[in-house]
Amino acid sequence: MRICLEQSAFPGVIRVTEKVAHDVELVSGKKPQILVEKEIPETLESSGEDWTIIAATKGKSSFLKKLEEAGSAELKELEQKRECYAWIFPEIKNRTKSNLLVIAGSDKRGTIYGLFHLSEMLGVSPFVDWCGLMPPKQEKIELREDMACISKEPSVRYRGFFINDEWPAFGNWCNHNFGGFNAKAYDHVFELLLRLKGNYLWPAMWSARFADDGPDLLNAELADEYGIIMGMSHHEPCLRQGEEYKYLRGKNSVYGDAWNFRTNREGITKFWEDGLKRSGKFENVITVGMRGEADTAIMGKNATLEDNIQLLRDVLKTQKKLIQEHVNPDLTKVPRMIALYKEVEEFFYGDEKTKGLMGAEELEDVILMLCDDNYGNLRTLPTEEMRKHAGGYGMYYHLDYHGWPVSYEWINSSYLPKIWEQMSMAYDFGVRELWMVNVGDIATQEFPLSFFLDMAYDFDRWGSRALNCTQEYTRKWVRQQFGSVEEETQDTIADILEQYTKIIHRRRPEALNPETYHPVQEKESSRIFEEAEQLLKKLQDVYETIEKTNPQNLSAFIALVYYPAFGTMNLVKMQILAGWNHYYANLGAVCANDYVDEVERCMEQDRKAVEMYHQMDQGRWYGMGMSQHIGFTHWNEDECRNPVVMRVIPLKKRSILVAADGTAQHAEGSPWLDNTMKLKDFLNPDCTRASVTLYSRSDLKAEYKVLKKPGWLSVEPMEGWLDGVSQKKVRLNLTLIKQRLPETNQDTIQDSLEIATPEGKCEITVPVYTGNLQDKKNVFVDTMGYLSIEAAHYVNSVPGNYKDRQVKFENLQGYGKTNSAMKAFPSDACTVPGQDAPYLEYQFVLEESGTYEAEFYMQPSNPVTRENQLLYAVRINEEMTETVNAVEKDYQVGDQAEKWAEGVLSQIRRQTVSIKCRAGFNTLRVYHVTPGFVLEKIVIYPMGEKPEESYLGPAETYHGRQEEK
Repeated sequence: MRICLEQSAFPGVIRVTEKVAHDVELVSGKKPQILVEKEIPETLESSGEDWTIIAATKGKSSFLKKLEEAGSAELKELEQKRECYAWIFPEIKNRTKSNLLVIAGSDKRGTIYGLFHLSEMLGVSPFVDWCGLMPPKQEKIELREDMACISKEPSVRYRGFFINDEWPAFGNWCNHNFGGFNAKAYDHVFELLLRLKGNYLWPAMWSARFADDGPDLLNAELADEYGIIMGMSHHEPCLRQGEEYKYLRGKNSVYGDAWNFRTNREGITKFWEDGLKRSGKFENVITVGMRGEADTAIMGKNATLEDNIQLLRDVLKTQKKLIQEHVNPDLTKVPRMIALYKEVEEFFYGDEKTKGLMGAEELEDVILMLCDDNYGNLRTLPTEEMRKHAGGYGMYYHLDYHGWPVSYEWINSSYLPKIWEQMSMAYDFGVRELWMVNVGDIATQEFPLSFFLDMAYDFDRWGSRALNCTQEYTRKWVRQQFGSVEEETQDTIADILEQYTKIIHRRRPEALNPETYHPVQEKESSRIFEEAEQLLKKLQDVYETIEKTNPQNLSAFIALVYYPAFGTMNLVKMQILAGWNHYYANLGAVCANDYVDEVERCMEQDRKAVEMYHQMDQGRWYGMGMSQHIGFTHWNEDECRNPVVMRVIPLKKRSILVAADGTAQHAEGSPWLDNTMKLKDFLNPDCTRASVTLYSRSDLKAEYKVLKKPGWLSVEPMEGWLDGVSQKKVRLNLTLIKQRLPETNQDTIQDSLEIATPEGKCEITVPVYTGNLQDKKNVFVDTMGYLSIEAAHYVNSVPGNYKDRQVKFENLQGYGKTNSAMKAFPSDACTVPGQDAPYLEYQFVLEESGTYEAEFYMQPSNPVTRENQLLYAVRINEEMTETVNAVEKDYQVGDQAEKWAEGVLSQIRRQTVSIKCRAGFNTLRVYHVTPGFVLEKIVIYPMGEKPEESYLGPAETYHGRQEEK
């Protein structure tokens, strides 16, 4: 194979051709010859049996010009297209097989994407350079004419990521491996971005100066060579970074000594002017606007909204003039962006008294970049009228965040179904010009970053019309990275990726603490702990398989899968263990001491995992695991702490504590206290097994014995002893023997279990549901005293209408904290209950009529408009429909907004609505009203009798499963 280019080719195309040739060598063992010719000779086009590849760009190639003059339909299709490529297999006279492939690009990036498409077709991962991921070997490379294709234009014009919050991880990585934030480091970043079909980058900025660190302009020149469109972060205007001003300011500086446009207008203007003169010659999206130093508010607290708006208007006018003078007088040819981030959003919209910058001449053709709430939930989105804005809209999204209420920077904790739900809504609302994602240090974010950029590149394939595509995407992504391992192993890796991200997304690592999951209620901690344990076992099995069968890719597997999955699941285990330690220590149970050792083992595992990550592959990832990630007590790592553990000093008396598992009920048996408990497990008709656990509080041998039990209940063991040393706890396994239950007309029977302890005896009431059950599919029956209904378990889904389009609730599989979620599509629809709104119907059976509370568990979405309305509607039976606002009238997003913080940290919003129910059958309708409503679960209980609190809420209760005939 040989790859031929013309001397007129872009230097970046020649550079990428070298990388693709290296990819071919990794696959075949033989590096293609690269020829750079003044003109492509005809003999080269037609000679030899081996493949010849010609890569060229329209407007830069005499060869393509000839091909076009010869009537190439493919090249005609590339006209006026951006970032497109065609794979053409031209016919050559007198030859049945030409062995010639022409990769033609509509522009520089189009050609580069076309070249990297060859790598993809050969099974080369986009992370071949970034992670050292080796492709499967092929004895012979086969190119076929049925591979001919013409790529479509990317769905989003500017698609990129932001390297942010880069200390201590990315910064130490750069210094250790490359000596700084220089062109050697950015060479790998630029290649990664292009292989992922991105085109736009915000560089590191906490301590870095992109235009100086190359050294000098080498970073910017290399970016331009590659075809990377550069920008600066949302608060760094006119191609200059905040760190630059920090180094250049001073009393005698031409730039003055104050980042203040009012008091230092001349100095700040000069600072911007010189930035545009220096870097304006490259391909950029120029950030405009202004915030305060270090990403703070632009003016002091005493400034009015009007003051801020006028200052920002003045800034924009000045910047506009500077750009015309020093970049291009035709502003339509200069992409510019303003980020409506934090307080700048207020300045854009204004209020009822003060007109904002919306529609201002200064922003006429500027991209308006909207933002999420830093936790992956979109904020305001453009109305239909706003979508007419000539500059279009962008979105700044976060996979990493440094800020209040709690930072999350250490490791990937984002979940693909959530990214899909939010970013597909952004696109549906017309946000199609620019997508930027904060990836922190890049490392461990490769998986969600790939998905984000693939959505932006091909929204038709991965966007709104591809409902529940994330499972398919995950499997495709795993095949792309680990195509050389067995398919069964690939499927297991995909399962691991889906499962660990779902678990850690429930509560991000830094916000996890021993109190997050309830230690005993609903057996919540036990269930999560078991999930983590099973996942870690799968992970270890895959590790050993790859170590044995594919050792050349073990370090890449560790970087992309093992380290983030192991790190997060080990942390989940550790915090649960610490929670158990606290809980049982407070009960005086000596088994609490065992959890101390296990917590310490997890701490050691955490240290070893980071150490392994830093040392593997000759220190390829050194520094990337340095971020603090345990026990944040503030929004940042200040005063963070490792788990605090307790040790129990055993009592010097015989003492056994009896606990009803799945509840916080416990007793010692003393006649002076209430020793009765209730075990409600068998009120669930699906349940036939439960348990009671006995805990030693002493290091003296103490005996227990079951004195009484119902005939329909098996208990094992019936008696025994604990000594707080070799026997610290024992579980009594209870099995319901249904055939022994007495015949009865009652819905419930109950009996009791009596257990003798050294202090006396404990009595546990054991009720069993024996009533007639409604078995119609998804009809819930109140057997527990409350109902817990997963949103996907509705009886009927009735579509609505919005502007002649059907609106329908769809099941977002796996989306919710416990199961899935329901959301109406198209996601920009606004509907009226009882007229054109879609709705879900839930049916349930109650024993008693009365006032009940329905608690709705919802995704913590934000209103998409400034009206602070996130509406849904509820109707019970024939009662009036009640429209409910999921957020308060004064709802706010951001620093010190406690209600918002509670929702994003717990990944749920809970709201209670009173409903009047009747005995017997009830039908609850839930209507979609405004965009952003995503329902995960409904819990219904009698007024004032809320089920015991737990992080995930009550597990789903009994419901019928029989399909109607």
